[in-house]
Amino acid sequence: EEEDSEGEDSDMEMEDVEEQDDMMESNTSKIGVATDTVNESDSEDEAPINTIGNVPLEWYDDFDHIGYDIDGAKILRGARTDELDALIKRFDDPNASRTVHDALHGVDVVLSAEDMALVKRLQRRRYPDAATDPYPQTVISEYKDKIHPLSNAPPRKAPFVPSKGEAKKVMRLVMAMRSEQYQKSIENRRKQDAKDRPDYTYLIWDETPSEKIKHHKRLPPPKVPLPGNAESYNPPPEYLFSKEEKAAWEAMDPADRPINFVPQGYEALRRVPLYQPLIKERFERCLDLYLCPRDTRVKLNIQPDSLIPTLPSPAELRPFPERFSFDFRGHTARVYAVSVSPSGQWLLSSSADGSIRLWEVSTGRCERSWQLGDEVRCVRWNPNSEIVMAAAVVGNRLVLFLPLPNNSGLSDRAAALLSTSTDSAEVRDGGVSWSRTSDELCSCGVPWEVSHVKSASTVCWHHKGDYLASLAPDGASRAVLLHQISKRKSGSPFSKSKGRIEAVAFHPSKPYFFVATQRHVRVYNLAQQELLKKLNPAVKWISSIDVHPGGDNLILGSYDKRLCWFDMDLSASPYKTLHSHKLAVRSVVFHPLLPLFASASDDGIVHIYHGRVFSDLLSNPLIVPLKMLRGHTITDHLGVMDIAFHPKQPWIFSAGADGAIKLFTG
Repeated sequence: EEEDSEGEDSDMEMEDVEEQDDMMESNTSKIGVATDTVNESDSEDEAPINTIGNVPLEWYDDFDHIGYDIDGAKILRGARTDELDALIKRFDDPNASRTVHDALHGVDVVLSAEDMALVKRLQRRRYPDAATDPYPQTVISEYKDKIHPLSNAPPRKAPFVPSKGEAKKVMRLVMAMRSEQYQKSIENRRKQDAKDRPDYTYLIWDETPSEKIKHHKRLPPPKVPLPGNAESYNPPPEYLFSKEEKAAWEAMDPADRPINFVPQGYEALRRVPLYQPLIKERFERCLDLYLCPRDTRVKLNIQPDSLIPTLPSPAELRPFPERFSFDFRGHTARVYAVSVSPSGQWLLSSSADGSIRLWEVSTGRCERSWQLGDEVRCVRWNPNSEIVMAAAVVGNRLVLFLPLPNNSGLSDRAAALLSTSTDSAEVRDGGVSWSRTSDELCSCGVPWEVSHVKSASTVCWHHKGDYLASLAPDGASRAVLLHQISKRKSGSPFSKSKGRIEAVAFHPSKPYFFVATQRHVRVYNLAQQELLKKLNPAVKWISSIDVHPGGDNLILGSYDKRLCWFDMDLSASPYKTLHSHKLAVRSVVFHPLLPLFASASDDGIVHIYHGRVFSDLLSNPLIVPLKMLRGHTITDHLGVMDIAFHPKQPWIFSAGADGAIKLFTG
């Protein structure tokens, strides 16, 4: 039945086509146009059959005709086919690729080979006619029979005669080129061009190009960090998040998260899904590489040995204390201080057991001892060899005594100095009391004592031997007292406190006085009563100071394990800061004659240094570590309490918290 219906439809279509052909033939016969078939295309010179003009063809969609011919007769529409029929016809018709639909006349037109070539030429924007030459050759025609020239003027003489003006210009240029200045400018220009010209004589793929090569340096992008265990498809269980860790990770800001993903575990690599933010991360990295500025960081290839200064060998700097020689035993508690006589024959020591002992250095024998009833924090021998006298600090008292016996004949001048100018048992000057000691102490050579407001800690002598200074750190404005032995006078050089004072010292040759607070060292001129300089050691707590015998350098130790050397002519800051000790530095001292200085610490070690000061102002001091001397036992977290050099030999005495006094010789 379907085949019968299709056959009937095809018969009806054929009848419609035949009727349309008959109508077209009648129309063309009426206008006098000779046409063989309806499928042939009209030429450009022939007028169109449909005369409806330039009107939209959609107007005729609902009619069975598509327009009118020149006589007003209807031009019937061709058979309408659906898309399925058009598709079947396109496969069956070999000319389907060259068939176009003429919407104006409602028919399909098959293009010829010439029409196809014309269309292709127009698509390529070429001339429609293939025989057209787009670049014709220009032909210059010259007429032999011309009789009228453009100008009848005779030729000028100037084109045939050399120009004098041009000759002058050429001569000026030649003279300029021959001049010396021009030759120099040419040579400078050549050098500049050679300098600016890139040097291409280098290895393109060389990993370490020379800095002198002038070319664009490629900056490699920073490397992406390598994945860790958390990025594994099957990480260890400790890398997987628990519910609480995952909730905390999700609550964090994306910029604060340690990792930008949640670690997950899979049985096999084929079960790993696509990483969703991959494209976003790649895009952000591209933005970073494009927008973030980059610079090449040149890695310095420095050998560690080259950073160590070239110092002389310690063997070349002998003599200096190297080995333990003798041990002075007798004190039952920690020894606070030691002091050597100017001759180097005698040694004084003070201890927490309330005694002062006099030792003979050559034999190590204890010659005398004094029991003063309280712990003796400091003892110092008078630096003037003609005045055999010593001073000690006992509690809040300053005690002056004669260390050698009167029958020796060496203490006569000191005894006369202490016994003259007054007969009273007590002298008060400026609120400071000078008083006679008991008869027992006077018979032992301890005639005078000076009372302080607070407990005193240290005492130091002036180089002439008539003045000394005592220090009571808690005494506020009266913490530092200056005493004159010959006149029994005492006084405070400061009207108000400058802070807690830790140490004081006299200049070895000038009327300068050094006062060390917790963090600064002030230098005063006692003659002019003014502040000369303020040193900033950059330490937390100063423990002790000492002045070089030349007077231009200063060393100080601090409780924060530092040893600072100051060149006072150079700067108010330390010239050198040494971090040799592991615990607090208790004492520092210069050798009176040799270029040596030492430091003692609570770690039980005494460090010996070579410190040479040059007379040339352009040369900096030479500081060389020489030796570490051990021997003291740390007791109650305290090590070496005080040190003192022998005035003539390369020897050093050390007093420890273990109650021992040790002698180290060279």
